Amino acid sequence: MSATTSLKLPDALKATIAKVAAFEGKTAHALMVDTLQEAMEDALVRQQFYADGEVSYQDTVRSNAVFDGADVKAYVLARVAGGKPGRPLARPLDAAKPMTPSHG
Repeated sequence: MSATTSLKLPDALKATIAKVAAFEGKTAHALMVDTLQEAMEDALVRQQFYADGEVSYQDTVRSNAVFDGADVKAYVLARVAGGKPGRPLARPLDAAKPMTPSHG
């Protein structure tokens, strides 16, 4: 089921929508619906990205384990070059706290 919503658009935006819609072979309505749908999908992906980042941050705080950027870069470059380097070792974020396994 669809709901009707009214939007007051500035004249310049309305003209741009009409121009883009004509170029894409769509009605202005279809272009706006498609554009809003894509924007909401992007927003949901972005929200999930932030939520995943928060989980990772909390895991880092809990585990106190981080990886040195130079070690990770050397590992990745060695792998790309076809090598089989050892994985980088975690280091404590806060030397005063013990590290705990980050996944377990």
